[in-house]
Amino acid sequence: MKTELQVLDCLKDLIATDLANFLDTSSETEQQTFGADNIKIDFPDVDKMKKSTMFFIQPDYESIEDLSMNSDIATLHTTLFIFCKAAPSEILIRRVFNYYTAFYTLLRSNQTLNGFIDFSKVTDMDYYPAVAASSTTTAIEVKLQLQWAKQF
Repeated sequence: MKTELQVLDCLKDLIATDLANFLDTSSETEQQTFGADNIKIDFPDVDKMKKSTMFFIQPDYESIEDLSMNSDIATLHTTLFIFCKAAPSEILIRRVFNYYTAFYTLLRSNQTLNGFIDFSKVTDMDYYPAVAASSTTTAIEVKLQLQWAKQF
């Protein structure tokens, strides 16, 4: 049976390995490499960010429906936070939207997370021009649904 943490780890691994393929590298706003160190399955803590761009994956709740006698359909509602900091506001806006667009395109092109789950989708996006009363940190909050059959 696939667990919720296995699904979140799969999402994290996919972002770490494939997101760079979707980033607009022609932009002067990108200054760093992006990998597993930029992603945490955790509640976001801007004060402890070690990188200028971070993704935080936060599970919110799960909906479960009967599928068969031996399985259920699980829909894990998850929030992905994209934080960018330590640059002028104009660069932060471009950077955070570049990462959001790359993530959205990645997920649309690989809705099954390489066949690990049945379906995923972005349901909402909110932009925050400043975070924690800091004009040098900006963020995007992305609501996701991750769906798979739970076999038991």
